[in-house]
Amino acid sequence: MESVQIDPDAQLGELVASNPEYARVFESLDIDYCCGGATSLATACEEADLALERVAERLDAAEAADDGASDREYEWDSPTQLANVIVWDHHRPLRRNLPDLEALVEKVADVHGDSHPELRDVEREVTALVDDMFHHIDDEEQNAFPIVKKLDTGTELTAAERAHIEDEIEHLEEEHAETADRLERINDLTDGYAVPEDACASYRSMLERLEALERETHMHVHRENNVLFPKAEALLAERR
Repeated sequence: MESVQIDPDAQLGELVASNPEYARVFESLDIDYCCGGATSLATACEEADLALERVAERLDAAEAADDGASDREYEWDSPTQLANVIVWDHHRPLRRNLPDLEALVEKVADVHGDSHPELRDVEREVTALVDDMFHHIDDEEQNAFPIVKKLDTGTELTAAERAHIEDEIEHLEEEHAETADRLERINDLTDGYAVPEDACASYRSMLERLEALERETHMHVHRENNVLFPKAEALLAERR
């Protein structure tokens, strides 16, 4: 495959939308492509003290390794389809997995909390995170996504609905930033999910699942902040 020229002025969210494989590169370099999706590649590299050329080479390698099987954001035809994918790919797994993860964190903190006191802080952060996430996805499914879908059908919104979805998008993006901050605190508390020498199987599983949750939440937020919400805002602008 020929080398791909990466535009240094391209926004991080746009890059991941063009090729989800880029998310793996950004994750490995600790570059925020979800809440920081509007940041240009050049600026992100400068802020992270990374050489733009080296990062571009890694993105190019990810592009070359992509055999076309990746979803490439599914090339979604509509905001309705994307909202449904978000519910299916992200909300349903969260509803299924978060209660078990919360129980596992509590168990590990009870067993290892004396020798690893940071686990009590991890437990508090995860308990708050689970509560916030359930509230957040309920809000999206009940209040935001129905209006986005109504916009997508071409149905005229009432003035109240227009004001509500504009406020709702801003509110949801603020909550996304708060969630990212909480996940970063959990990452820091666990020293980047490093496995202690005395970790049992449950401890190891907890760290693996917390790391997976952070990675998957980044993609979840990216699909909303950088793809779905801009599509909805563009439709609102067209119909002013």
